[in-house]
Amino acid sequence: MQKVPGKVECYKSIDTVSNIEDAVHYPQEFLNSLNPAGLPPHELSLKLGTPIMLFRNLSPPNMCNGTRLLIKELKDNVIVAKIIITDPAAGELAHVPRIPMIPTDLPIPFKRLQFPVKISFPLTIKKSQG
Repeated sequence: MQKVPGKVECYKSIDTVSNIEDAVHYPQEFLNSLNPAGLPPHELSLKLGTPIMLFRNLSPPNMCNGTRLLIKELKDNVIVAKIIITDPAAGELAHVPRIPMIPTDLPIPFKRLQFPVKISFPLTIKKSQG
């Protein structure tokens, strides 16, 4: 990501426990440190021009799990990005909001409000093998 020109924007999630009585047992710092599979990290660093991938279905068929996008604009609660897939939706602008996500594989019932994206640089098989 250091090779992409521009300023890094850091987005921190809002993590809350599902049951208000459990808030005493699970401090905010602990919830922020959790990184279960299928959830974005607490701290998401993005730049303009960075390729990203959705990992939630937002608006099928164009905005679904696995859709690749290119960041065009970063706002506080919305990412404006261009769809970069090879179908009729390619080139369209899409708005990706922060959404609440609840992990199902943890014994701690909590909710994370964050963008449902991860950085997605392309990689060939030859490059991945060394």
